[in-house]
Amino acid sequence: MTSLSSRAGRRAEQRRQRRRRQVRRIGALLGVLALLAGGFAVYLAVDAPAPPPAPPAAAGRTQTTLLLQVAGADGTGIANALLGHDPGRPAGAVLLLPPQVLVTVPGSGPASLGSLAALPPDTSRAALSDLAGVVVDSSWTLTTQALAALVDTLGGVTVEVDVPVVDGPTVLIPPGAQRLAGARAVALLGFLAPGEQEQARLARIQDVLDALLDALPGTPAELTPVLQGLGEGSVSSLAPPGLAAFLLGLAEDDENAQLQYDVLPIVPIDPGEGVTAFRVDADRTRALIGRLFADSVPPGVGEPGNRVLVLNGVGTPGLGEVVRGKLVPAGFVFVGSRNAPSFGVATTQILVPAATAEAQALGARVAAAIGVPATSVATQEFGTVADVVVLVGADFRP
Repeated sequence: MTSLSSRAGRRAEQRRQRRRRQVRRIGALLGVLALLAGGFAVYLAVDAPAPPPAPPAAAGRTQTTLLLQVAGADGTGIANALLGHDPGRPAGAVLLLPPQVLVTVPGSGPASLGSLAALPPDTSRAALSDLAGVVVDSSWTLTTQALAALVDTLGGVTVEVDVPVVDGPTVLIPPGAQRLAGARAVALLGFLAPGEQEQARLARIQDVLDALLDALPGTPAELTPVLQGLGEGSVSSLAPPGLAAFLLGLAEDDENAQLQYDVLPIVPIDPGEGVTAFRVDADRTRALIGRLFADSVPPGVGEPGNRVLVLNGVGTPGLGEVVRGKLVPAGFVFVGSRNAPSFGVATTQILVPAATAEAQALGARVAAAIGVPATSVATQEFGTVADVVVLVGADFRP
């Protein structure tokens, strides 16, 4: 018992120190926002000094990644994070994802990141992969009821609550260090006080996730039946033993002060009608992914001149996702798909913006990747961030 209590004391002190760093960083960020209205990037404190740089993907990938989403009553993700564990280093990473960030769903179009929780797991992983430029191996989606049940089965989680968590006039959780049962942990996870910005809620998500890792049992044999007992409210592309091993790997990273937390860098946009939304800050995201998930960056993502937009000229649902499945393994970056201005396109066209030999060669590589002849390449100016536009016609064969 002495060992367990001293371990719990160390972890509690680490959380207190992290919370103080978070408060300082958030306060500094708000000061910057007051001066710079053009955009912002959100950062939380890391749990430890940065470990040595990860080896490049070509050296042999050992990191595995998982998209974690906690779905609220309406099915959208109220807590979203990309988790990474690398037993070869060992080191772990948690990238917190604001739910209001706009993503492109392959074959569908723009959507909020939180809405991915209601989509098929393969689709949600593909959308995040395209957004962040990183391989997303697996996923785990929990309902709030399943998360509460998990916390209760583990005997609760110990966190330091920074503000009173209220529901109208009722105080659900007073501030201070305390042990929370499942329902109260879920309430803290999703709480945002009046006047607070989203990064305050992300800090609480980090606290709950960190406390959850600290509460896990010591072996996969102990954790696997706990995960199996969550029922239909827990859906993962990993089998329970694999999910247990992954989570315990993260917990070990945390215990060894080798688990880094950060937040997806974002820029606010105004989509209209009073909706709050964000887009990723591409340059900062690329740098952050290179620091936390370098081992999981697909070949070609960092190279210039390989971004491809897909236009559905046939009208077949999901066609963009099918084309994406051919482009990404070939090293191209899928920037999105949408319907063409009109349907009835008979022949697939690979559109490049210039008649240069370099542009024509790029078009030919795209044509080969999706299985259409090089004669499909044509020159046409287009006003997008893409380097190549694929206009899919009726001749395309999956």
